Order: sequence, then C-alpha cells, then structure tokens
Amino acid sequence: MTRTPSTFLKFGAPSLAAALLGAAGLLASTLASAQTFSFSDVTPTGVPLEPRMRLELPVAAQLGQTLNVAIRLDQPFAGRAADDVFLFYGFKLDFDPSQLRFKGFAAAQGWSDDSGYLRPGEIGASNFPGVAAAGQSGLNLGALQFELLNPGEAWLQISSPEGDLNLGLGYAQGSANLPIDWRGSLQVSAVPEPGALAMTLAGLLGLGLVQRRRLGQNK
Repeated sequence: MTRTPSTFLKFGAPSLAAALLGAAGLLASTLASAQTFSFSDVTPTGVPLEPRMRLELPVAAQLGQTLNVAIRLDQPFAGRAADDVFLFYGFKLDFDPSQLRFKGFAAAQGWSDDSGYLRPGEIGASNFPGVAAAGQSGLNLGALQFELLNPGEAWLQISSPEGDLNLGLGYAQGSANLPIDWRGSLQVSAVPEPGALAMTLAGLLGLGLVQRRRLGQNK
C-alpha cells in the first residue's frame, strides 16, 4: 500500500460538520448493505397449477457464516387424486463452486435421507407409508447447508433428468415422477466489520474535538 505524505489540515466548524455528515452517511450505507442476499425466482404465468419444488433462501447473511437453504414443495397435491400419497423426492444439485461450498443435507422430520444411495451430487429422501393430502399449501422437505466463500453473484440449481426413476417427485399414483426444474441466484456482499466502522467514527469525532480546542485557543 502506498503511503501519502501526512499534511496538517485546519478544520473550521463547516468542515467538521461535513466530516460528521460523511461519517453518518457511511454508517447509513453500511446498515443498508446488511441485507446481504437478494433472491430472484421467476414463476411462470399461464401454466396449470402443479407441485413445484424450490429452494428458500434467507434475506440476510454475511461472508463466513453458514447459509441454510430450506427445501420446499409448494402445492404438493395440486392436480393429484384426492387419495394420492407423496412418497419421495430426488434431485441433482448444481451451484457456483467459486462462491459456495456445500456442507451437507438434512432431511425434514419424518423423512429418511437416501442421498447415500444416489450418485455424487444428487440429493434425495423418502417417507413411507408417505404423506397424504390434507389441504397442505406447502411441505418442508429438508435443508441444504453452504459456506459463503466470496462476494459477488452466486447461483443454485436443482433438477431431475427425464426418465430417471430415482429423481423427481414420486407419488403413489402415477406412471412417472414429476420433474424438478428450479434455478435461483443471490448477491453476496462483504459487510464492513462493526469494529472497523466504530474506530473510523471515533477517529473522526476525536479529530473534531482537537480542532475545536485549537480554534478556541486561537480566539
């Protein structure tokens, strides 16, 4: 880092006010950036309502923390027979390895983790005798965990190739599993350490007090 020659600056009252206003603006912009993640997920319109699996991201997180991503199934029995039963799910997990590090998967209560029986990079769980229709608008199926590596845009994707009997949404009634096709993105931003920000503000306030004393002595 290049050091610039130190220069003695004389601050009057207007300059001090401007410095303090600048510090307040820095604090406000930092607090505004606390919402580290912005999640985008476009839902198609004009299509029949049907079960749809997606990942649910939290609103805010910071680098170095563990990101918990909920696995949700919306409208699990839309378009299904009234006596149908939801038995299992499986999907291929893809993500940006430069931004995220996969740490693990935990199935929801009542579900068995079947990922060990699938290929690397695939996640799945089963529930027998199954989940019956009871007017549910959604189901919690488990959670994925990631470590946040770098600031910038990151993406997550879950999918089930057609014809794979182990992947997709499995129901008791139906000749084939329902497909899974979801992709989302998030913005990871670095948030300044609270200690560093506090030191900056304290330094500006201390400088202001020193200059006020000097101005008082000169009068």
